[in-house]
Amino acid sequence: MKDSINAQLREQQAGFRNDRSCTDQIVTLRIIVEQSIEWNSSLYINFIDY
Repeated sequence: MKDSINAQLREQQAGFRNDRSCTDQIVTLRIIVEQSIEWNSSLYINFIDY
């Protein structure tokens, strides 16, 4: 069953998956925000929970 579910989830999705944590997602978001600041570019973030 896990293989079937994992096959349907995007690589970026970490919820309820082995070896993935909320911390990984927060670090990725922080890197994106820091790069946006460094490059002086606009950044729009949208969180969707369904």
